[in-house]
Amino acid sequence: MVLLVEKLGRALKFGSRLEDHHLNSEALWASLSGFRSKVSGSVNQVLFKRDNPGRKFLSLTGFKECFEMIDVGNRAFAKLVVEIDYPMSRWGGRVTDEYLNYTLILLDLLNSINSSVSHLSQAKMSISHALNLIRNSPTAKNLKKISGSSTGKGFRFEGSVRMEERPVFEKELVLLQALMVSKKIAFLALGLVLSGCSGDAKPYMEVRKIAGGFDDPLIKVLDSRFCHEVTEIQQGTMEEVEEVNSATERVCAAISAGRYSEAAVKEVKTRLETLENSIQGIQKQANKLFSEVLAARNKLLDNIRLTG
Repeated sequence: MVLLVEKLGRALKFGSRLEDHHLNSEALWASLSGFRSKVSGSVNQVLFKRDNPGRKFLSLTGFKECFEMIDVGNRAFAKLVVEIDYPMSRWGGRVTDEYLNYTLILLDLLNSINSSVSHLSQAKMSISHALNLIRNSPTAKNLKKISGSSTGKGFRFEGSVRMEERPVFEKELVLLQALMVSKKIAFLALGLVLSGCSGDAKPYMEVRKIAGGFDDPLIKVLDSRFCHEVTEIQQGTMEEVEEVNSATERVCAAISAGRYSEAAVKEVKTRLETLENSIQGIQKQANKLFSEVLAARNKLLDNIRLTG
């Protein structure tokens, strides 16, 4: 985290002391190309892994790969900032506004993910409690499947500046293009995680509207794959939750038929342990990203206060 923030705030120290206007156009766009190559490699790797049967995006492993894509994009962006010698302290108004808007939405999404994960944790404890009661009184009255949780709000950009509203020079344009790619990938990835944790396809569909158009072929493919799984295959429910619900249904069916199945109860408990591991993994990844984004955002705000 510290390394990323340092890179965003640091200028290159060339022996020739190149200033902004001396870094030639070809080098700038070559650096952007390097950024895109790094990000594309990460996305393609994730898409390739998910081509295997049984490998779902809406699962703990899928969510980990979503966070990894964001991490690769953030690191590639920080490297680009250094390569083109354009630290935060010199950013123009357009890229500053876009970055602040972008990171604000990221923090909002991460808070919503944590809220949905808390709902999962509470639902898990309720099922565990109901299973303990069943031992003494075989009734399915208190045994409920995990239902979806509402995110509580929609997401939208506030005060985003259109390109024509402010002058943009070449370094800023390069950084804006890189930021656009990072933004779209991060929003789609976190939108998927949020849908999976809340058990609802709606969050992803809302977040993809924020991400904007999908002119980039790679991002278009990523969105297509995410949409297919969220709306057609699993209806926004993560794999580990589906497994708990299926096992819970089998216990309820056995009790309704007048049978108590210790094996069925044990299966639910096993699935709950897997879900708990998933919850902890998601929380760890979300909190790590939240800290990194907040640190970078605060660094930029500090620069604004110093130069204001």
